[in-house]
Order: sequence, then structure tokens, then C-alpha cells
Amino acid sequence: MTADDTIGPTIADLPIQATGMPRHNTRGCRTVKQTACLLWFIMALASLPPAVLAQENAATQVIIGTVSGQLDAPDAFSPFQEYLAQALPGYTFEISGFASIEGLMLAVENESLDFAFISPAAYVELTIDGNLRLLSTITQPVGHTHSPWLAGAVFTLDSRNDIETMVDVRGKRVVALSEIALGGWMSALREWRDLGININAEFASLDFVFSYSEVVDRVCSGQADIGVIAANTLPKYQEQCNAPLRVLPQPGISQNISYDIPHSTRLYPEVALVMVGNQDEEFIRSFTSALLAIEQDSTVAQSVNVSGFTAPLPYDEVRAMMEELRLGPWRRLGRMPLQQLLLNNIFLVTLALILLLALILGGFINAQRLSRRFQESERYRKLLFESSHIPMVVVDPKTDTFLDMNPAAVKLYGYRHKNDLVNRHVTFVSDPEKEYTSEVEEEMARTQQEALQNGHATFDWPHIRPNGESWIANIHLMSFDSPSGKLIQATVEDITQRRQNEKERQDLEQQLAFSQRMESIGRLAGGIAHDFNNLLTIINGYCEVLLLEMGSSKSEKILQQIRKAGIRASELTKQLLTFSRRQAIRQVPVNVNRIIRESSEIIRSVLGDNIRLKLDLLPGSCTVLSDPGQLQQVLINLVVNAKDTMPDGGVLEITTASTFVTPRNAQGLEIAAGEYIEIRVRDNGLGMSPGILQHIFEPFFTTKDNSGTGLGLSTVYGIVQQSLGTISVTSTEGEGSEFQVLLPKSKEAETRQEAEATPASPGLVDSGTILVVEDQVEVLDYVTSVLRESGYQVHTATSGSAAQAAMADLSEPVHLLITDVVMEGMSGGELAEIFSERYQGIPVLFISGYPGDELARYGVRQGMHEFLAKPFTPQQLLERVNQILKNLRVTG
Repeated sequence: MTADDTIGPTIADLPIQATGMPRHNTRGCRTVKQTACLLWFIMALASLPPAVLAQENAATQVIIGTVSGQLDAPDAFSPFQEYLAQALPGYTFEISGFASIEGLMLAVENESLDFAFISPAAYVELTIDGNLRLLSTITQPVGHTHSPWLAGAVFTLDSRNDIETMVDVRGKRVVALSEIALGGWMSALREWRDLGININAEFASLDFVFSYSEVVDRVCSGQADIGVIAANTLPKYQEQCNAPLRVLPQPGISQNISYDIPHSTRLYPEVALVMVGNQDEEFIRSFTSALLAIEQDSTVAQSVNVSGFTAPLPYDEVRAMMEELRLGPWRRLGRMPLQQLLLNNIFLVTLALILLLALILGGFINAQRLSRRFQESERYRKLLFESSHIPMVVVDPKTDTFLDMNPAAVKLYGYRHKNDLVNRHVTFVSDPEKEYTSEVEEEMARTQQEALQNGHATFDWPHIRPNGESWIANIHLMSFDSPSGKLIQATVEDITQRRQNEKERQDLEQQLAFSQRMESIGRLAGGIAHDFNNLLTIINGYCEVLLLEMGSSKSEKILQQIRKAGIRASELTKQLLTFSRRQAIRQVPVNVNRIIRESSEIIRSVLGDNIRLKLDLLPGSCTVLSDPGQLQQVLINLVVNAKDTMPDGGVLEITTASTFVTPRNAQGLEIAAGEYIEIRVRDNGLGMSPGILQHIFEPFFTTKDNSGTGLGLSTVYGIVQQSLGTISVTSTEGEGSEFQVLLPKSKEAETRQEAEATPASPGLVDSGTILVVEDQVEVLDYVTSVLRESGYQVHTATSGSAAQAAMADLSEPVHLLITDVVMEGMSGGELAEIFSERYQGIPVLFISGYPGDELARYGVRQGMHEFLAKPFTPQQLLERVNQILKNLRVTG
């Protein structure tokens, strides 16, 4: 058999419609008389005993028609005939070869055959009037695969530079296989019609020769410019040509990747194997099963010039093409008005209607009977596969191609129909970012092997939809047996959102761990600062006292150095308190852009000449609630940090913008939702590793060896946190870093803190009685000595209860109570309340080395009570005491 054109397998339902017996004894009954004879013969057969029928069937001969160029070698079909005879005991099979498609069609119309291999176009034409039943579609080799589809190849000599695409056919000599050959003419004609080419007017000539070899020879010898044959046959005949051939593409149309040889047209179903007339249903089932069981490229298949058989494909596309081109039965369509056509043939039309109604009624009754058999099995298939809401696909493990998929899978993959994916390689739906390397191929093979051996396997794989959307699929493979061997069914689940939720959960856990770590460090920093402040009060205080008593000497210089070190230590404690968010700050409305502009000169001097400063500030209001000085400190610290990462120079960019934080984002950032001013400080320096980024805001963490304290960025962190904002950093080694600060936007007008002229200091009040309460003896001695040196009468106590006893023993009035806040037993706040109740009008000055939020726990609020933070100098203590006593005398 010579197939017109061919290609590879798909899953389709096998239509089962007709009944009857093999037709070897009914051939020739054509008239009503013959039909009556046939009915009598069937009734006679039905009345025979089973033994007689079995004897008759043992010699039943079945005739199969085909178009063949091997009429001189009938034994070439023997493997196919012998295979069918073994698969269907009691039947013998004869191959009847025809020299042309037209000859085979005539034999089918006369019903002188039982089965026939019919080209797609001939099948469509014969189904208009003939009693045919489609049983199977053949497959043919296409490149490295086998396919039940065919396409046309419009080809020319590769040396023809004047012919590049199918459009270049104008004015050329064309030779094709046959007017009714789908791949050899019709498919190409359809494409030329779509391209607007009139073959009758624009071809130089058009010839048909029913021989693949002669079509190729005419092009190779120069007798024709362009040839048209089936695409899958051209590589075989290319060998007989003395020059290379080239398949012409259609402009703007890409090749179908599932059909991996060059072709010029769209794809159509291959040659059909059909049943002629009516035959026994059980025989047809057995015959069809035997065909589908033939292995690809086996000797049996090759003996009839095919590579194998598959379930029948729909030939609707071929029918639509023939109607569109007015070919076959549609040649005269439209030439005569339908009304006139009916009037001219009223008798035939009436008879046809009667026969049609009879056929419909008979077909309906027959279909009802067959559907009852089919519905039960079909119901289970639909429940388990088609109607399932779980996306499922069937994959051939030998080729890694999709064989079938249910609607849920088609929807999940983002396509409209499963035909868009059937016969495609599984990597067609893979994300292109996941390159199909040898490692990926090995991973897929390993997973499939696991599924084939153990029955199942699970893995995740990145996918992409036609709209470009990437997603992650969890795939569960399950193997099952089929007539063609082991297949794999996979359930597919989109786990993209699950992956995203898991990542967000991990990010939140990391943020929580960081917050808890910073909180613990902050508490430690606050406690250290308190004890350190007590020590610094003594060190710095006595340094000041000694400096006041000494003249110019070497000892004075030493004391000056000690004093400077003490002041520096005091600044470090303030930074610790700022980091721990326990240092009270003065929050006022301040314009971020003004702070940046006013600091630009300082910033440029810090950066030096080899680093360029670039400002991109948001026009309009950029007001936040913050401490102007500390906001400037944030900016300077970030600039200094950036400078250290650009030893060879670079660009530092500071930008401001307005942004809105959504409730969902606010939860992850640990801030309130709302409008924020964003400050970004970006450099193109050395960048930071992930290990450094993890600890960047922790106190005492530094990358500057011994040249840094490690409190710069931790101070920035504390200031931003106290301003109810957040700070984050992103960095890539070798590319630079970017710090992002978010501060809540304020609707209040900016408060400008202008410097006021300092009034002349009034004379010191150096008389009065003061009670000092301090549980640290060294601090108590220091405060007492400073006050007594200045002329004050001082009484002391080391606890709240001792202070009460001291007041009870005093005969003279007390003008001022100076007390520590945090003491063992009674706190300074509690002591102050008792004194306020018993001794009306006595002012209280609180002194403490603890941060502001700790003081609030003991009833002391800065701004509402007189407060002096440790460490303090003698001058600061005396000025505060003097001011309190002067106010007391003015109001008294």
C-alpha cells in the first residue's frame, strides 16, 4: 500500500455503530431483488445449527483493498495477512491492490470489498453516499517519531534563489500527485487560497502524476519548478535526486513542533482504515483490536507500507477544507439555487427523505441498543478522568509526550483544548528558566523509573502558562498497564501560593527571631548603661572638681584626658539607650528634605572628593514626627557607613518619596499601616555578604577591625524604631548597598526650632537645706561634696526608709529633695509621693542612670518631673538645683 500522507498517535474513542456479518456472501446484491435474496440468506443462516455455522465461518474470506504499487509482488502482504489470520481464527484475508485512488474508490462504492485503506480526502467523499465505518487511522514515520497526522510539502531545488516561500509560486511550473491527494495537493491548495493566489491565473502550468518518484524527478530534472507531495515521503525520495531539495515555508507560519520534519501546510488526519457495508459486531471488535495491537514499525505493519495503527481521528478538518475549496462532492455546490435543484428532482428528494427517515429510525434503534453497552463503561471513565476536578494527564514514558488529559488539567495549564498539548513533549509546559539540560533529563528519567518500579513518585516542577505566568506544580506519578504497554498517569497541583505562604512564614519567623534578639540585646544595653552612668557620674564629676581646684600643670592635662574619655563614654551610653529604644527623644514635626539639604555640606565633607553626592528629593510635603538632631544623626551615620564601602570612590544617592504601607505589608514590617516618607541611601560600593547583613544592626558588631565601636547602625536602628518607623537594607557583594528608612508622615506643619538669646544667668542660690537620697554610696558622696562646697546644708540617706527617719529628726525645714529613682525597697517615685503629702511645697529632683521607659515604671515621667540624667557634671547639678530653688522662692 502507498499511503498518501501520514503522521503519529492520540487517544480517541472507538465509534461502534453497525451490525451484521462479514460480507463475502452478499457481494453483488444491489437491487431490491438482491436485497430480498440477502435477507432470505441471513434468515437461513440464522436457522442453521451452531455446528454448521461454525463450519461455514471457518472458511470465511475477508477482502481488504488498498492502493499499491506492488501488484507484481502480492506475497509482500503476507506478514499482514498471516497476522490477521492468527489473531482471528476462522477467517482468511486477501489484499486487493489498486493502481489508483479512483480505482479503489470505485470498488468501495460497488461494495466489492470488506475493508479498505482510504486516503483522507477519498474517505470524506465516500462517506457522503457510501456505507462506511471508520475503524482506525494509520501511523507513519515522521522524523524520529510516528504520527497519525500528515502534512503537505511544497518543495523546490535548494539552488533556486528565486523561490523562498510558497508565495513565490506565481509564474512557476507546478507538479502534484493527484487532485484528490490530501498531502499531495489539497492541503497545499488550501494554503495558496489563504495567501490569495489564483492557481488558474498565476501558475505557469499545473500537472498531476500519480507517482511520488515522478513528481520528485520532474523537479530534480528541471521539468517543473515546484513539486507537491506528502511531507513524510519527501526524505525517502530525496535520495534519488542529484541535487538537494528544500521545503518551502508558508510566510508567518511556524513549523508544528510535534511534526518534526519540514512541512508547508497545517496537519490533517492520516489514511483511514474503514469497513465497507455492515458486518458482525464481535468480528469488528476483534479485527479492530488486532489492528491496534500491531507494534510500531513491525514487519506486519511494514508489509502494508505503514508504521502502525491508532484509534480513529476525526476527519472534520478535511471535510471543512474540501467544502471550503469546493472539491469532491462540493464541486457543484452553489452553482444552482437550492430551490430550483429541489424542484428539478422532487421525486428523488421525496424518496431520499423517506429513506433518510427510515435510516434515522433504524439508526436510532441500533444506537440505543449499542449505547446501553457503552454508557456503563463510559460513565466510569468520565467519573474517574473526564469529570474529575483533579487535573490529570496521561504520559507515554517512552517518548515523554502527553497522550491525554482531562478538562481540569487543560484549564490548569491555561489552554483551551487538550489538542493544544496532546503529542507535545512534557517540557513544552515547563518554565524556560528551567533549562532542559542533561541533569534535568536524568532527573525526569529517574522519577519516571521510580514510578514505573514502585507504582508512584512525587516531585515539584516549575511551569509556565501561555500568558507568561510562572507557577510551581506538584506532580504525583502513577503507572498503569495498557494494551500498548506501561503508561504514566499524573495528577497535577498548583502549589505556587503554598510556596509563597511558606516563604512569607519563614520571613516572619526570621523577623520575629531578629526582633526578639534585638529586644534582649536592648534590655542588656539598658542595664549596662545604668551601671555605667553611675560610674561615669563619679569619674566625670570628680574630674570636674579637681580641674576647678587645680591650676595649669601636667596633672591638669592628665585630668583633661580623663574628662574627655568620660564624656566619650557618656556618649556611648546614650547610643546604647537610643539603640534599646529607651532614650526619650523630642519628637516634633520636621521636614526630611530640609534636614537633608542642611546636612548636604557636612555630608560632602564626610564623603571627600572621590565620591559624588546625588540628591533626588520628593517635591512637596515631607514632614515626619522625629527629633531633628537624631534624624540628622541617622543620615550622617548612614553616609559614613556608605563611605567606608567605597574606598576607591563612587556615587552616593539619597532619595525621598511618599509611599503607602498596606495592612498586610505592615504586619511583616512590624509598623502601622498608613502613609510614610521613604528615605533611601544607595551606594555602589563593595556591598555586604548575607552573613554581615544578618547582624548589621546589632550593637558592637563592626567590620572595621578595631577602628569602630559597632554602635553607629544600631543607634540608627533605635532612633528609627522610636520614631515608629522601620529600616531595612539590601546588598549584593561587589554591587553596593541600599538602606531604606520608613517614617510615618505627619500632617502637622513643620516646627522650626530657632535659637533664642540665652538670658543672663541670675546669681546662684547658695543657701538652703537639701536632702539627698542615693543607694550608691560613691554617687551620694560626690553629690554631697559638690553641694556642700557651694554652701548648701546637706543631709543624706541611702534608702527611702532612711530618708523618712532623717526628715523626722530634722528641726529645720528642707528646701529640696534629691533622690535616685531605682532603689532597693522604696523607689524614688514612692518616696516623692510620701514627701509631697507630709511636707507641702517641697520640690523633688530625680537623678538616675536608667533609661526613660524604666523611669516610667517607677512613677517618674520626664517632662512632668524635674529630672537630671546620670552622668552629670558639678556645674550641671548646681545649675539645676539653683534653678529649682529660685523658682521655689519666686512662687513662695
